[in-house]
Amino acid sequence: PGLYNYPAECKEPLFQPEEHLSPTFGGVIQLLFLAGVYGYILFYASNLISDGSELLLLIPSIAPIVGSVVLPILGAVPDGAIILFSGLGPDAQEQLTVGVGALAGSTI
Repeated sequence: PGLYNYPAECKEPLFQPEEHLSPTFGGVIQLLFLAGVYGYILFYASNLISDGSELLLLIPSIAPIVGSVVLPILGAVPDGAIILFSGLGPDAQEQLTVGVGALAGSTI
């Protein structure tokens, strides 16, 4: 039943079928926890990128290249990833519209 088709020799399913889970399973607490974890990962990653770019600017021989090429590319990679991954799937046109909207909202 549901998403899982169990073999006949399985007496007890490994995962609970979705009809056993209530719609509020986890609820707001799970959502807040995941939002906090996601926010921490973004905060930590942005600090790593910032610290690394500052260290690259301290090397005099590559400082002009870093300032004019590497840093803009590092800033554009997340935006490109949003567009790329939003365009995947069967309804790409509709999802791409959502991705472009998210990108526009994140740059304002």
